[in-house]
Amino acid sequence: MLDYLFKPKSVAVIGASNRKLTIGYRILQNLSESGYKGQVYPVHPKEDKIRNLKAYRSVLDVPAELDVAHIVVKSSLVQTVLEECCKKKVRSVIINTAGFSEVGEEGKELESKIVDIARKGNVRVFGPNCQGIMNSDPDVRAYCNFTFTRMNPGTISIVAQSGGVGEVINQRLYSLGEGFRMYASTGNAADISIPEIMNYWANDDGTKVIIVHVESLADPKKFMDIAAEVARKKPVLGMKTGRTVEGAKAVVSHTGRLMGEGMPIELMFERCGIVSFRDQDELCQAAIAFAKQPLPEGNRVAIVTNSGGPGIIATDGCIEAGLELPTLSHDTQTTLKENLFPEATVSNPVDVLATATPEHYGLTLRELIRDSKVDSILVNFITPFFVDCEGVAREIVKASEKREKPVIAVIMTDREQQAETLRIIRKGNIPTYDFAEMATKTLRAMVRMSDYHQRAKEPFEPFGDVDKNAARSLVTTALKEKTNILGAEQCVQILDFYRIPQAPALVGANLHQCLSAAREIGFPVALKVDSVDVIHKTEVGGLSLNIANEQCLKKEFNNLRGKFRNYSPQYLVQKYLTGGIEVIAGAKTVDGVGHVVMFGLGGVLVEVMKDVVFQFAPLNRTGAQRMIKSTKGYPVLRGFRGREGANTERLIEILMRVSQLVTEVPEIAELDLNPIIAYKDPSRTVAVDVRIKISG
Repeated sequence: MLDYLFKPKSVAVIGASNRKLTIGYRILQNLSESGYKGQVYPVHPKEDKIRNLKAYRSVLDVPAELDVAHIVVKSSLVQTVLEECCKKKVRSVIINTAGFSEVGEEGKELESKIVDIARKGNVRVFGPNCQGIMNSDPDVRAYCNFTFTRMNPGTISIVAQSGGVGEVINQRLYSLGEGFRMYASTGNAADISIPEIMNYWANDDGTKVIIVHVESLADPKKFMDIAAEVARKKPVLGMKTGRTVEGAKAVVSHTGRLMGEGMPIELMFERCGIVSFRDQDELCQAAIAFAKQPLPEGNRVAIVTNSGGPGIIATDGCIEAGLELPTLSHDTQTTLKENLFPEATVSNPVDVLATATPEHYGLTLRELIRDSKVDSILVNFITPFFVDCEGVAREIVKASEKREKPVIAVIMTDREQQAETLRIIRKGNIPTYDFAEMATKTLRAMVRMSDYHQRAKEPFEPFGDVDKNAARSLVTTALKEKTNILGAEQCVQILDFYRIPQAPALVGANLHQCLSAAREIGFPVALKVDSVDVIHKTEVGGLSLNIANEQCLKKEFNNLRGKFRNYSPQYLVQKYLTGGIEVIAGAKTVDGVGHVVMFGLGGVLVEVMKDVVFQFAPLNRTGAQRMIKSTKGYPVLRGFRGREGANTERLIEILMRVSQLVTEVPEIAELDLNPIIAYKDPSRTVAVDVRIKISG
């Protein structure tokens, strides 16, 4: 059905105009000047001719079947015009007009009405409140849009919720010498959605890469299901805007507070295999590389440079991007040493020197492509006046033409004087960059995509030693009792059901029971208020640590009892632990999608340091390991400057068990294990504070 929209043989413009500064005029102009191959029919109630085309009083008067009708009239008239389109059996309409769900309740009702009318009439609706679509296919050349981007054929297709963002991406690609395949700015997307368009492009041979921009998702699950299928077929690059909106006020967990408004969609991108970007220029530059080069098998980069300083910058960029500069194989280094100038450096980076000949570049690239220790190659080329720069460009293209490994080039030059050099490299499908910093970011994005494809092959294998039924029964009972924050004793039971290790603890209602619990556990202990009204105990002084004996426990108990008398609390007596490294693990539900799992350095400073990472459940081992390694504090976990580290295998297991828990007991809305005290000895690693919020 979307063929009619993106490959129309006939287009009507309802609301066409002879006034140049109008959308109705601009659409006709774009269709004409883009070389559209189909028929165009202006519709206007009074005009006889518009832009030298015969105009029709109504769409019903158009003497042909219509694949697309632009509707460019007042919002109050759209319903009537759409009814005429249904009567005419127009296959799809692009409603450019604004004034619908984006302006309030009245607009939402009007939008709902037009969708109902269209569905009854078997008409697909694109928009409303949208720019439209474009298709640069030479056999189509459909410019059903009122923007001003020149139609330069390419292999990148762009779907953007915001027309402004989409237009900027289009313009930037054009300025980089790249075109687009198809373009869609969906506006309100009342009928035809972003996932539907992505699915359509997944089966379009001319589309090599898909860029998707979103501000929000009406149906997150539908998006994830379709996007994951699409990303398995071709690269999808995404951008979420509107990331800094404050989260919901009802959030009680650290996990919820730390996960900003934009985070879930970016995590959805990652889960689906979409590489997420926060910088438009980085997005565009990466898209070109994805369209022209293969994905690397790993993160090992070889750098070729003809100047030491730029080579150092490229090295810094690679390391800061999390890429590795491997030691080249003995055979590679030997061959380079025998064939390059004696002064050349044959380690990594390979400095071929400013006087290197075109043949030197060709030989170096071929050797690096053959080297099994290298996954991708970054060429730094400053264009000296005493070197055959065009010859170097031809050798770079020739050496990499088989596309065995990705090759990208940083060309530092006068773009006017070396226009032919640049043309040769770009025509050879080698992405070019002005600076190494952007080039290394592109390689990082390609590695992220490659990592996703490798991770997707690893299945999720649940633990068999858990008691799912007992956990679900406990939560169901709590919900029946109108409880949404579980008490300490319930939290302890939940973790026990899923074999998540926790510090020895007992609950007491009075001093006698607390003393008895401490004797059983053994001093020193911690004493904590257990009340649904006291969520973050540290903030309100609801705990006492390192209680050495019974006399101290009596004193601390009386202190807490006096402070929290109005809350009718119980008390958690817990073994007090020293040493170790504090980390946090948690989970939070995302409406309509599932749970997000969090990991990071923990304790009371977690919301200040914000050294946390997120990923959707369920987690397999690779996903959990990747989360831990992604934190800035990972070196601390490994052992830093003589300080004992922690057993990360135990933390991987805990993350996987948390993931399984929230997947199998979806009523858990938020969960915090903060802190977990992690030790080198895995048997000592335990959670010492647990918070669980449930929702029916």
